[in-house]
Amino acid sequence: MLAQYRYTVLALAAILGFAPVTGQALSTDREKPIVIEAAAAEADNRTQITVYRGDVIITQGSLRITGDTVWIHYDDSHSITKAISVGKPAKFRQLPDGNQDYTTADAERMEYHADQDLILLLGNARYGEGKDKISAPRIVYDSRRGRVKAGAQPSDGQSVESAAGESDKSDRVRITITPKKK
Repeated sequence: MLAQYRYTVLALAAILGFAPVTGQALSTDREKPIVIEAAAAEADNRTQITVYRGDVIITQGSLRITGDTVWIHYDDSHSITKAISVGKPAKFRQLPDGNQDYTTADAERMEYHADQDLILLLGNARYGEGKDKISAPRIVYDSRRGRVKAGAQPSDGQSVESAAGESDKSDRVRITITPKKK
């Protein structure tokens, strides 16, 4: 069981790549210990899922992820395949190198899909760097391509683009860009 938690902690390093859209995470964060706090933890070798429940807090250096429940899915080689954090809201924050402002994200559900380097913020999603913010029902960050898509939650078989076209104002994307001081 202890070995399983060790692999899960190693897999969490992939979450720590939950990188900001611009800039890199604080380079010294990866050298810091990973600390996971929760009311309960359960590892299931058969399903290859570890679940942390109850006010989950994951920290490593400047990185902090919180949620009510966090699931870590891994494969036979103990590499992470998917990580999910849910909460009211689930939150992420990290200080990028050379920045004084934290990169932050929160949503009802955050998903990291390792095979696609894809991060989904679902349900009242917000992402920010300093005073610059984006909010939408859904934000998708493709870290492999450096692309961000924001829009309404697609219903069954409906794309983000078509869902956004039929939405009301609560489904709209809102972006705030603060001018830089001269």
